Amino acid sequence: MDPSMGVNSVTISVEGMTCNSCVWTIEQQIGKVNGVHHIKVSLEEKNATIIYDPKLQTPKTLQEAIDDMGFDAVIHNPDPLPVLTDTLFLTVTASLTLPWDHIQSTLLKTKGVTDIKIYPQKRTVAVTIIPSIVNANQIKELVPELSLDTGTLEKKSGACEDHSMAQAGEVVLKMKVEGMTCHSCTSTIEGKIGKLQGVQRIKVSLDNQEATIVYQPHLISVEEMKKQIEAMGFPAFVKKQPKYLKLGAIDVERLKNTPVKSSEGSQQRSPSYTNDSTATFIIDGMHCKSCVSNIESTLSALQYVSSIVVSLENRSAIVKYNASSVTPESLRKAIEAVSPGLYRVSITSEVESTSNSPSSSSLQKIPLNVVSQPLTQETVINIDGMTCNSCVQSIEGVISKKPGVKSIRVSLANSNGTVEYDPLLTSPETLRGAIEDMGFDATLSDTNEPLVVIAQPSSEMPLLTSTNEFYTKGMTPVQDKEEGKNSSKCYIQVTGMTCASCVANIERNLRREEGIYSILVALMAGKAEVRYNPAVIQPPMIAEFIRELGFGATVIENADEGDGVLELVVRGMTCASCVHKIESSLTKHRGILYCSVALATNKAHIKYDPEIIGPRDIIHTIESLGFEASLVKKDRSASHLDHKREIRQWRRSFLVSLFFCIPVMGLMIYMMVMDHHFATLHHNQNMSKEEMINLHSSMFLERQILPGLSVMNLLSFLLCVPVQFFGGWYFYIQAYKALKHKTANMDVLIVLATTIAFAYSLIILLVAMYERAKVNPITFFDTPPMLFVFIALGRWLEHIAKGKTSEALAKLISLQATEATIVTLDSDNILLSEEQVDVELVQRGDIIKVVPGGKFPVDGRVIEGHSMVDESLITGEAMPVAKKPGSTVIAGSINQNGSLLICATHVGADTTLSQIVKLVEEAQTSKAPIQQFADKLSGYFVPFIVFVSIATLLVWIVIGFLNFEIVETYFP
Repeated sequence: MDPSMGVNSVTISVEGMTCNSCVWTIEQQIGKVNGVHHIKVSLEEKNATIIYDPKLQTPKTLQEAIDDMGFDAVIHNPDPLPVLTDTLFLTVTASLTLPWDHIQSTLLKTKGVTDIKIYPQKRTVAVTIIPSIVNANQIKELVPELSLDTGTLEKKSGACEDHSMAQAGEVVLKMKVEGMTCHSCTSTIEGKIGKLQGVQRIKVSLDNQEATIVYQPHLISVEEMKKQIEAMGFPAFVKKQPKYLKLGAIDVERLKNTPVKSSEGSQQRSPSYTNDSTATFIIDGMHCKSCVSNIESTLSALQYVSSIVVSLENRSAIVKYNASSVTPESLRKAIEAVSPGLYRVSITSEVESTSNSPSSSSLQKIPLNVVSQPLTQETVINIDGMTCNSCVQSIEGVISKKPGVKSIRVSLANSNGTVEYDPLLTSPETLRGAIEDMGFDATLSDTNEPLVVIAQPSSEMPLLTSTNEFYTKGMTPVQDKEEGKNSSKCYIQVTGMTCASCVANIERNLRREEGIYSILVALMAGKAEVRYNPAVIQPPMIAEFIRELGFGATVIENADEGDGVLELVVRGMTCASCVHKIESSLTKHRGILYCSVALATNKAHIKYDPEIIGPRDIIHTIESLGFEASLVKKDRSASHLDHKREIRQWRRSFLVSLFFCIPVMGLMIYMMVMDHHFATLHHNQNMSKEEMINLHSSMFLERQILPGLSVMNLLSFLLCVPVQFFGGWYFYIQAYKALKHKTANMDVLIVLATTIAFAYSLIILLVAMYERAKVNPITFFDTPPMLFVFIALGRWLEHIAKGKTSEALAKLISLQATEATIVTLDSDNILLSEEQVDVELVQRGDIIKVVPGGKFPVDGRVIEGHSMVDESLITGEAMPVAKKPGSTVIAGSINQNGSLLICATHVGADTTLSQIVKLVEEAQTSKAPIQQFADKLSGYFVPFIVFVSIATLLVWIVIGFLNFEIVETYFP
């Protein structure tokens, strides 16, 4: 069977799944992708096993498809496992009513069917299937006219059985492997054992602590594989005796054509010609060893090809051929014809030789190596997150398989890796990304200059020298310092993010875009900080990239949005010269955007770029000039949110008003009852007006102490005065402040009503006493206590409610740590010093130590240590969350049982906790549209009421002058 028709299986770890709905979504979405035969997602094991067609998909494209759905997908073993297929031979049992092309299209649409070959003359169909997905009975149900030809299959299998068992038999072995602790261990074992000659496939299970190996016993023994696993530090012993695999006819035919791995000399199957030449080809499109075997077997069968060596790692083929019979271009076309459309072949070089002696043939091996590897470079990659030698072996095993990688040496002590690679096939950035995909933090050193290693060419090869010169000139890297000079920074408002997976999706995809140096996304702020090359890309294009990922994005025009602001108290200044010295020195520093120092208040206001410089650097700069500098102390108690003072004052106002209002209300109710009683007597007994006045005057409350002053008016006056001046004191203060600013609010209206009622009652009472009136005047001393008691009660309840709503915000603010422990590490990550600083002095990129029981002062990423973290006060999650190197932590959460070293990523107002506080404060201060409309109307309400009141007074005055009898009718 053509290897291009093979089917592979890959297991991808998927983080971020929370329920079966996530599983169903992934299976439905990925299952529809062209080339995917089957997918099984496990919520418990947090992985997805996908069977796919390597012609249409690769593990990388499948990983990206899952990533784009909002989940974190990681491929621990980048080498896919081939899936065994079987071939069914179906024959037509009756008259065929359906056309052959209809049968072919029907079967190809079925999941699990990889290939169909139709033989109309023999009325036979050969269907290649994946037995784990579909079987023969299901195929027959799809096309009832076809039946299984068991005789043909048995005949083919029997004919090849002896040969397959003798030469190409595969044996399955189960081996118990102890000591594995993580997926890195399984990747290490699979990577090392999978590269051994004779090992076809290997799958290591961490849960079952076992390895399943399919191998060829004539090439490698069980004992040798056991020793290799034990050499990696894992005890191993055979769990089940090896069993031969039963192969289908197509598999046997494929294994017959598969050459045994051997040295270059064993590949020379045809005699050397007198005019031999050697050509090197670069082949793109090879996926597995089957591709290598197919190319080698096809070209070695040609009579004018004496030998061929194909390298999957280098994506190259070295062909020795008869130059008089064939040209390199013909060989290139022959390689492409092995699987049309799959391979892309290019010629790199050609070396001719006319000698046929063994000595000359052996000498040709040296220039051949120089041709295949004309130039290599070395780069050093810093790797964080390695904890043991298993991590080292895992990285070496995976990266060594990458195209273009010649060798790799990883040092656990130095936390770095030295890679020798071919710059034609890969780059340091590609290698760094591959290491990061394994779950480690990888960075290229700023001073990293690739070391060019050039093989010394022979004098017989002048072409090679010029080639090397070309590569040496062309492979000069762009330095990071030059990028820093040409970079700009922009801020983009991002909407639609719901979790950390959205943040990771945006950061991961934008880092791939050309011209973007770095990106930092804040989830709570909904803001992305992007550093880019303005010569390559512009902010609107960056925003468009984010929109293509499914999020809303707009460029923030205000360039000062992400600038840091620092308020300092500077001691020791004596004159304007000191001010000028500080301002001029600070503005010369890179990263200081603005500086203003006030001599009178001893304060400095500084704006700076937090990516370049931090608060501690600024304070050290000022102190180096001979002055003392410290932060302006801020209130972290959140006392401005508790409303305790307002609650106390309105409670006092209400109680004072209530104490004097109750007697006033009692007197008022008593007078109302008596007035109703007198009205009943007047109606029933037809009493005269004079009799009614005399009866009314005989009441105790209406008796006059002095002429014009009754007991009722005296008691009302005495009860009203404390309410007016003590209970209403806060109303007067608020009204005065409003009038001072030329505005009128409800306090102005309340004070106006109560003051007019009190003043009118007092004046009319004094006039009655002066005139020695016999009839008691009508007063309104009951109005101020009644108004003040109800409005004070409303204000008291209002501030109690405000205090309750702000209680959660006050608790959030109290979660903020006040200090942070900043540590200094050397190149070997050994602790050199610790320093306790104010949390506002923490800078981006600082290494902070958090002990068990301590709070995280800022948002960051764990670089060393393992622990459980309580994030319930921030996220509401009751269970502690495990943190390991690479995990993100949130400011305000509590570290539980292990010391951690974190690298600060968001500090100051950019932390998640600060953004939550900011959002809650904005929610409390913002108003709904209907409330804004009501507030707008209230601005016209008070002036309107005052205008109507004055108009009413003027109308009654005019009526009184024109016809006083009307006034007497309404006010007897």
